[in-house]
Amino acid sequence: MIVDCGELTGEEYNKAAEKVPDSTGDPYEDFPEDQGEDIPGLEIVKIANDLKTRGTDAFKKGDIALGLAKYQKGLRYLHEYPEALENDPPELGPALASLRIALHSNSALLQLKLNDYADAEKSATNAIAVSSIKAPEKGKALYRRALARKGLKNEEDAVADLEEALKVVPDDAAVKNELAAVKKAATDRAKKEKAAYSKFFS
Repeated sequence: MIVDCGELTGEEYNKAAEKVPDSTGDPYEDFPEDQGEDIPGLEIVKIANDLKTRGTDAFKKGDIALGLAKYQKGLRYLHEYPEALENDPPELGPALASLRIALHSNSALLQLKLNDYADAEKSATNAIAVSSIKAPEKGKALYRRALARKGLKNEEDAVADLEEALKVVPDDAAVKNELAAVKKAATDRAKKEKAAYSKFFS
């Protein structure tokens, strides 16, 4: 039996429907379609940039999961406006691409810290795939993808990424050190496997 369970109206309804900012002060809906209208490109850039800042602030405070959530939310908004249109201002296209690179690369960093190597590999790959990526950004994304692939025990591809990174950031000490470490890890693992297999034939 259906009974009258009350109906919110007026100010009560407005308060119930109001989006309450979370601990970061984020006022945006979790999914852009819930904003209720098409969002212009410049507004998308503003929202995604704001979410990137909130994500970085959360990360600096030690809340890695929340930081990652903000980066991923920023990407959801960017997905609503994949590229600038003909009548958009000329600076919009580069701004969209720059944010896409940063949010994917930052996501990879936090996914690495959460030991989520598979998603970190995907995020870094998405950053690298942006055609306008510049050398420092590409080197960073390749380095992070290499760490993810190392975590996935895929040393061969990790080495390939680090060698590619050295072509674009040849003076990066972290890349050089990681390349040496991954090569050593691959050699050590090969020796252990060889020793293990040799027991079957001795």
